[in-house]
Amino acid sequence: MSALKTRCSERGASLVVRGLLILASLPVLPGIAGAGLKVYEKDDVTLELGMRLQPRAEYSRFALGNTTDGQRDFMIRRARLKANGKMQGVAFGFEWKIDGTDQISGATTNTSPVAAVENAWLQYPLRTGLQLRAGLYDQPFSRDRLTSDSRQLAVDRGAVSDVPAGLGLADNAVGFSLIGQNKTGRGQCAVGLFDNVTIAGRLQDVPMVVGRVDLNFGSTKDVFQDAHFGKDSWYSIGVDGSYHGSMENAAGADDGSNAVGGVDGMIDVPFRAWRLFMKGELDAIRKEIPGSTVENNVTVRMLGAGVLMMKEHLQPFVRFDQVRGDVALGGVSRDITYVGANLYQKGHSLKIQGDARFQSGTGDSLDGARLQAQIDF
Repeated sequence: MSALKTRCSERGASLVVRGLLILASLPVLPGIAGAGLKVYEKDDVTLELGMRLQPRAEYSRFALGNTTDGQRDFMIRRARLKANGKMQGVAFGFEWKIDGTDQISGATTNTSPVAAVENAWLQYPLRTGLQLRAGLYDQPFSRDRLTSDSRQLAVDRGAVSDVPAGLGLADNAVGFSLIGQNKTGRGQCAVGLFDNVTIAGRLQDVPMVVGRVDLNFGSTKDVFQDAHFGKDSWYSIGVDGSYHGSMENAAGADDGSNAVGGVDGMIDVPFRAWRLFMKGELDAIRKEIPGSTVENNVTVRMLGAGVLMMKEHLQPFVRFDQVRGDVALGGVSRDITYVGANLYQKGHSLKIQGDARFQSGTGDSLDGARLQAQIDF
């Protein structure tokens, strides 16, 4: 039995070493990722297929009674298949996911990952500068949430969008919205009605109203990403809000509501031989409990910056998240600093990301580190 344990330990260590060697070798692989693969184009129909894969190694500390404990994990954080195209001028998008594949069937504490639809929408042109989108997609709220998880500064999004997403006020939802922009594309707006996926349908008599205005004073191409490449300059500011009223409790009281308002901005400009990226976001959340006069309030802030150097291959960065507010809304006070770097082989299509997390304000040591490889096209 002792010999068997020794052989198993040696085999496990060998697999870990091989995995780290594979991750380390990715920067020298040829640039195989593109912007999607066009597989069909005939008459008025086009179709492109894509894929996203994010293997990750992660170590984190979490609260355990009166102390903290460590946890390590190897996972496929995201596995996505994507399709998009047009038919008779109507654009469409579809994304299918199997995320969090560190969860293995039969384990004592985990469950099997579930395949699900992440996006499924149609976008109709109504007139010049005005379109209608309907289906399942990102609500027009929060720059952090509207920026794809494949184009984030840090390895993952932060509290500034995760806290409102926990109330269903951000992230993917089913609904429809009107999307408009001026002739130059520097002014864009969207307003729509959505179903809150975190609240049972019988408890919501009306849909959420979500709206956003974006002003782009520089380039208008690929605004929602946390690193650009080339010589163009980006200057962007956004204002948004989400409101969900007429919410009932189990007794039928109809006076609850969720509301959030936010402002965010981004600058990405050439700086000598480098590129300088900065972003910030502030969201204020209010929740009225149905059948009660009590209001719960949370404020979430984020600041981030990175410098793209070495011929646009390396981007050291720092990001600071701050949460202040009521515990019931996930607003337990905390300050979180992320320090890390992105290594780009072919822009965001092929890269390696790593960051370390330092948290304060909670009284516990809840630090951690993440390393992630990505291919996305």
